[in-house]
Amino acid sequence: MSPRRFLAPAGSLVPGELPLPAEEAAHARKVLRLSPGEEVELIDGAGARALGVLTHLNKQGGAVRVESVDQAPAPLPELVLCPGLLKGPAMDLIAVKLTELACDQVRPVLSQRAVPRLKDPGAKQERWSRLARQALKQCGAARAPSFAAPAPLDDLLAAAPDDALKLLLYEQEQGVSLARVLAQAAAPRQVWVLVGPEGGWAPQEAEAAQAAGFVSCGLPHTILRAETACLAVASVIRFGREYEHGATL
Repeated sequence: MSPRRFLAPAGSLVPGELPLPAEEAAHARKVLRLSPGEEVELIDGAGARALGVLTHLNKQGGAVRVESVDQAPAPLPELVLCPGLLKGPAMDLIAVKLTELACDQVRPVLSQRAVPRLKDPGAKQERWSRLARQALKQCGAARAPSFAAPAPLDDLLAAAPDDALKLLLYEQEQGVSLARVLAQAAAPRQVWVLVGPEGGWAPQEAEAAQAAGFVSCGLPHTILRAETACLAVASVIRFGREYEHGATL
């Protein structure tokens, strides 16, 4: 059986004794019913993984003796997903699922047809980050995506670097498929993808994105829900073509 996996603060994984965060210690004791002496795995959400042994676990907390630490290489290309801001449950879903799909950044867009209007964007960022870190425990990924505050489309277009592969997933695009664009692209080190909200992109938004260098492309057969489209495009980019240390596998 694989060691049970727990979260540690970013940058904390070094050989030696490490206190378990209170929430993780409580889960280990009350839910998993672990005992001192059992082997565990720790991840910090920033690329570090460690193996260690529980040294104590009680109502006051717990600690692990970290015995080995390694740094997982970041997958390539770096994936920056930019969804039109979705309703709460949909954003919660993609926070979890994009962690499983090894997305690097999530940058929500305040588009014309987006339904929600956030009263406290900072609280939402914290929620998405918390959900993503919890997802790490299930999927074993070394890193959680970073979540930017929702920003206007113009700001996002200006932020995308010139040398990135920039894609606009557009439901009105009939002539160019996502698969074709990816097949014709060289091995990019960074990919930015715009995915529309529930109501899709307004025509002028699509025009602005293309003027900023985003390639308009579509998915065949059906119109996907916005959250499904996010997961589909992330899956294709992350697993359709794999890159490791800049080389095509």
